[in-house]
Amino acid sequence: MALQNLFSEGRIGTLTLKNRVVFPPMGTNFPEDEKVSKSLIDYHVARAKGGCGLNIVEIAAVHPTSRGTRTLGIYDDKFIPGLKTLADAIHEAGGKAAVQIWHAGRQTNSAVTGLPIVSASPIPCPLCQEMPRELTLKEIKELVEAYGDAALRAKKAGFDAIELHGAHGYLIAQFMSPYSNHRGDNYGGSLENRARFALEIIADVRKKVGNDYPVLYRLSSEERVKNGLTFEDTKKIAKLIEKAGVDAIHVSVGVYETLHYTVPPIDLPVGFNVPGAAAVKSAVHIPVIAVDRINDPVLADQILRDGNADFIAMGRGQIADPELCNKAQRGDFDSIVKCIGCNQGCVDRLLMQGLSVSCLRNPSTGRESEYAIKPADKRKKVLVIGGGAAGLEAATTLSRRGHEVILCEKNDSLGGQFFLAGVAPGKKEMSDAALQMGRTAEKTGVAIRLGTELTEELLGEINPDEVVVATGSVPFIPEIPGNDKPHVVTAIDVLKGKKTTGNSVAVIGGGLVGIEVAEYLREKGKKVTIVEMLDEVAKELGMLRRPFAFQYIKEHAIEVYTSATCTEIKDNSLVIEQNGKRKEIGGIDTVVMATGVKPYNAVVDILKKAGCTYHTIGDASASGKALDAIWAGASIGRAI
Repeated sequence: MALQNLFSEGRIGTLTLKNRVVFPPMGTNFPEDEKVSKSLIDYHVARAKGGCGLNIVEIAAVHPTSRGTRTLGIYDDKFIPGLKTLADAIHEAGGKAAVQIWHAGRQTNSAVTGLPIVSASPIPCPLCQEMPRELTLKEIKELVEAYGDAALRAKKAGFDAIELHGAHGYLIAQFMSPYSNHRGDNYGGSLENRARFALEIIADVRKKVGNDYPVLYRLSSEERVKNGLTFEDTKKIAKLIEKAGVDAIHVSVGVYETLHYTVPPIDLPVGFNVPGAAAVKSAVHIPVIAVDRINDPVLADQILRDGNADFIAMGRGQIADPELCNKAQRGDFDSIVKCIGCNQGCVDRLLMQGLSVSCLRNPSTGRESEYAIKPADKRKKVLVIGGGAAGLEAATTLSRRGHEVILCEKNDSLGGQFFLAGVAPGKKEMSDAALQMGRTAEKTGVAIRLGTELTEELLGEINPDEVVVATGSVPFIPEIPGNDKPHVVTAIDVLKGKKTTGNSVAVIGGGLVGIEVAEYLREKGKKVTIVEMLDEVAKELGMLRRPFAFQYIKEHAIEVYTSATCTEIKDNSLVIEQNGKRKEIGGIDTVVMATGVKPYNAVVDILKKAGCTYHTIGDASASGKALDAIWAGASIGRAI
């Protein structure tokens, strides 16, 4: 399949790009003390070598009031040498480089910047919560100059273009939107006044970099908050900034309060923001870049063919597979490792744990140099027991390094819990990813034996040099009176299709699996009640997936009892204790246990008896998320 639209040349101002694929700016936490790090260089070089047309380097602060130690600085000439090293590296890898210049405004904290935070108006961000100081007219002029100076530094550093960050509720957007701008002077009120800050910045940038230097502008198609910018507002803004001299518009969505749309998880359909790009494209004559959960080059080509955009930003898609462009261009679609929108590595690590960005599907993200696949010093015969995510990742990595690998899976299919996660409505991308991992393992030379449980005899027949135990987990069933009744089943058996339920179902446990099985049953028309001992359901889900879980529960009338413990299971009812009070929930046909898992590693006894060298990974060692399992497989695959 020739993707003629995606892999045709494109122009942004005076810049010619070899194709229409853009690697968009995404925060990584790779910068060190505001400067370019080796990790950041390796990260961009991998995507440029992978065939991407334009790499837009992440946010670079134009002023000290927006700085952070893990954010790039571009507010001083001292940053130019490091930025030049990065731009040069992208060029040497065959790509083109832009950098996004930015000010956070109220969407940061003084604990990060070391200075009081500022904004268009003294209105705190609902997430960051710190009260900003309203910028004076003199300070506005200073910041306008700061943007222009930053653009000039980018040009001196060798970047082919700059992108002004006017989206996601950052400072330029704070001025632009009535959601955050309540000023009574010439920078507030009408759209023309609210746009004044952005237009003055564009004019200052043009004065300093010249008319032939490409300037991109990122905006949100809509902010999805009360009194926020809408499609119609954005179309008007697009016309204003085009007239001011911008060369391309990069159409994203949202603000911090609606970050779950800005970095959309699997719960949103692929390409959901394409109508936003199309709306902007209908209003302007300059190129438009579409973005947001476009993880498939075939879809990307279709968006271009339909005339909804001129370029496609594929961010997490190229985090998951740096070779996405090269593979797509040669038609090797099945080997593309697709982003599944899990957000475990790219969002949860960054925002919830304060770590650097990585990827569930690509553990080498952020450590491209040290995590490169290297041939084994000595070829070994390695037995992998278990064909879930951890076992498949380990087996594939070991085989790529030159080992002889045999994988035994006691069930008649691969994928384990990772595959089961895709059974829930709208989550098919997860099961597709699990199946692809199986195909990849086979293609790399792993000998896969399905329906094969380890025995002493089989171990003796294979006679491996080392063994990887990736046997996963089994459901944990708490000691609740009545848990042995025939109408009590496990969530795993329900998702596997081994057990059916009646029309009224109580799910004990509101964690990740509990939510998945509740959604699965609700889609089948069942009445569902969730009983969760914590004060809230879905706590295991990432921060950007939880809003969609809550939305589903509300829209589908799933009854939820939190801070509640099931104390007894009766034939047609449950007894729970909630906030110290006893309550009986009647009319229950089936009870589904989603109360967690425990490691399953019974094969270790056989291995110990035989004196084998073995390594236990994934849920067989300790229960965790899919990212933990895959990373464990990647780690042991590189260690043996």
